[in-house]
Amino acid sequence: MTSVPSELYQHNYNQFSSTSMKNLDNTEEIISNKTQRELGIIEKLCSTYGFVYCCHRDGRYFFHFSEYKNDITQAKIGDVVEFEIIIDKRKQKPVAINIIPVSSEIIGENRVEGTIAVVARQQLLNNGFDEINFIPDGKVTYVKKGETYFLPYDITDLQDSSISIKVGDQVTFNVGQDRRTNQFFARNIELIKNINSPIATIKRYRGVISTMKDSFGFIEREDALKEIFFHITEFGPNIATNIIQPGVEVEFDIQDRHNKEVAINIVILPKGTVQFDEIDKTPYIGRILQTLQNKPKKSNETLTGRLLYDTIDNKMSELSFGERDRCGLYTLLENDIVQFVIAKDKRDGMMRATQISLLDQSFLKSKEHREMGIVIKLDSSTGGQIKCLSSDQIISFRFTEVMKDNFQISEGDPLEFSLAMTSNNGDLPHAIRIKLLSKDSLLTMINDRELRLTGIIERDPQDGRIAERNNRGNDVQTITDNKVQQTQNNDSTSNSINRSQDSGTIRYICDGIESTIQFLSTNMNNVSTLYYGDKVEFTFTSNSKLATNVTLIERNRMRGWIVIIREGKGFIEQYNNKTINNIEPIAFTINSFTNDSTQIDLGDEVEFSLRKISGRLTAENIVKVPTTIQNLYSVLPTIHRGRVVSPVRMITNDDCEILGRIQKLNDDNIPCECYTYSITGVKNKRVILLPNDLVTFSVAVGLDYSTRAVNIILENEIRKGKIDTVKGQFGFIDFACEENKKIFFHNSEIDGGFELRLGDEVEFYAQYNLKSGKPCASKLRRVNNLQRPDRLITKLKSINFDENKRQKLIIVRQPRNADEKSKGFTSIRIERAPGVLIKNQQ
Repeated sequence: MTSVPSELYQHNYNQFSSTSMKNLDNTEEIISNKTQRELGIIEKLCSTYGFVYCCHRDGRYFFHFSEYKNDITQAKIGDVVEFEIIIDKRKQKPVAINIIPVSSEIIGENRVEGTIAVVARQQLLNNGFDEINFIPDGKVTYVKKGETYFLPYDITDLQDSSISIKVGDQVTFNVGQDRRTNQFFARNIELIKNINSPIATIKRYRGVISTMKDSFGFIEREDALKEIFFHITEFGPNIATNIIQPGVEVEFDIQDRHNKEVAINIVILPKGTVQFDEIDKTPYIGRILQTLQNKPKKSNETLTGRLLYDTIDNKMSELSFGERDRCGLYTLLENDIVQFVIAKDKRDGMMRATQISLLDQSFLKSKEHREMGIVIKLDSSTGGQIKCLSSDQIISFRFTEVMKDNFQISEGDPLEFSLAMTSNNGDLPHAIRIKLLSKDSLLTMINDRELRLTGIIERDPQDGRIAERNNRGNDVQTITDNKVQQTQNNDSTSNSINRSQDSGTIRYICDGIESTIQFLSTNMNNVSTLYYGDKVEFTFTSNSKLATNVTLIERNRMRGWIVIIREGKGFIEQYNNKTINNIEPIAFTINSFTNDSTQIDLGDEVEFSLRKISGRLTAENIVKVPTTIQNLYSVLPTIHRGRVVSPVRMITNDDCEILGRIQKLNDDNIPCECYTYSITGVKNKRVILLPNDLVTFSVAVGLDYSTRAVNIILENEIRKGKIDTVKGQFGFIDFACEENKKIFFHNSEIDGGFELRLGDEVEFYAQYNLKSGKPCASKLRRVNNLQRPDRLITKLKSINFDENKRQKLIIVRQPRNADEKSKGFTSIRIERAPGVLIKNQQ
């Protein structure tokens, strides 16, 4: 459709268009065109001012209510107005003045004759489109100066809505234009008078979209054996593009463009409206003579398959069929016995077979070799892999080969299938004509043959041995105290044999039922150790209670972060995207690391396998890996202040709290919501956080929109306490930390080299020791006064000594060194005044 000729409009509109369509972008042009009237839409209304959007400058201008030349209480957002633009003297910005409400549409005075192309339907404005951008679905066509124009219209544009309008009716109308969007419409539509006889309607065609590409496609016509081109714009602006796809039934007009037919004015029809065939519902039985062949690219032949059947009068006859005539997409082979119905094409009267389905008696008559297998892997979009029971061969399959509608296949399900080879699959066999089997029917058919299933390790054979090893000391003591020692020794030997043959447990699903089966360590195939959660494949027989030939398929490797390390043991926070605030700690030992364990620090990310010992999960085969926690959370920029409610701490050797809680404080120090945190969220991971400690932190949002406290910094790391014990080079401070009431210190951590005594008050930093992981004090500083108390100084000064009666120390011999020559003391003796300490001279 081309633009509407300007001759259709009144003179004052042309004058308006010639001025308002100009694009004035700078301030000088605005000043020089002060009297020019602009067209716009009220975009926002506040208490005493608002904003208007200029349609032709693509700008947004401020205005005061005093500039609105009508009742401002009647104005509303979306109203069309005319205004002038000036430069505000104070802010040097353009503003709108002399605002006058105008009509949103211009209607031409001239009446135009045209024809109804598409009948308008009743549509409401609340169907997902706004009032400004709404395009009616009716269309009027007319020709002027050799050009064809199509204008949209709505039911409200009919002058007499009670008159039935049909496609092809001759009408007159006015041309209107929306001043906001410049869209043209047909308005004030009226039927041409003095036409009493019915007017021949334009023929509408129907069909089905057969091919769809980027913005165009082809429609298979209902009335002829050919396809017609269409462009996506012919569906109108109110149709979503994702609806237009092959198989959609449509109605359309045909127009010649460049000597080629194209479909225009396309309307989507309800499914089942277009019928190409007349179908006889009588079922027939036939035999496939020729399977579907790949047609050449330039060939229009679609019915490449042929079958033979007995007619009603007992005569043999042949019918052709195509891809769309099968009930399923599974493969049909020559001599297959099928059931079908006969369809007659209404366009050329040609007969063909349709609704073709394969019968079970076809497998019996053709003696087709059928295999059985177990699904070991699935791809949700295409298919999967089958483990063949007759061999160890892995066979691929596609869901399209399953001979059942609305099926559901899971790993471990038994299937029956045939094998085929195609060049597209690299000459490798693949499964076709697949039938679903139940577990009971499969066991009956295989006659006690081995069945390969997949499962998950629930308990591995070494779990029991490790638990027994931990309790071996208690068992020996019990045996010693028993009076019947010989009997106990025999039992111990028997238990040792049983421990060497400890069984593991595999959990698997077969035929929709979850079950468990035991296995021995001697039945493991390709590995010496299995861990909790490992995916395995095993052999199951109906007359055995143990799984054999257990083969590892995939390791269950978990990820987490080191939370606590204490004397060769510790705990890991396991990453779990399902549960955030209820995470079970995973215990580990330093010996479980496969690389250098001395490089492990708090907060390090590790990868590990799980083992369940006495019902508790432990980590083994641990490897340090690069950190990825920054990919799991997005940190918000705001920094908050808070108070530690419960810290990350070790309770006992077998229990700990790997998640702590911090309560946010507002500006008035009023407690607010609480956030969980872990060791990964603490800036200095060696610092010890205690209840009621004041911290600063940020909030991080996870992939599941959960929140955590991160970037945690302790506001005051200095702690205070009194010396409780001094033992040589170390001691303890009376300070409650985790499960202990005292904290260890070493003399090397004392600042200034002072000698600490019992009861001294000290300041220190509480941190986890780098080697042992235990809490310890560092950078100790004595805070009590070194001067003796005043009462003691006064007492010493008041004491009077009698020089004649008091005892004296007489030096008999000066001390000598080892050489018996030099004197032992080299410094001069200084008299000490009472109450004054003498500093050490170095």
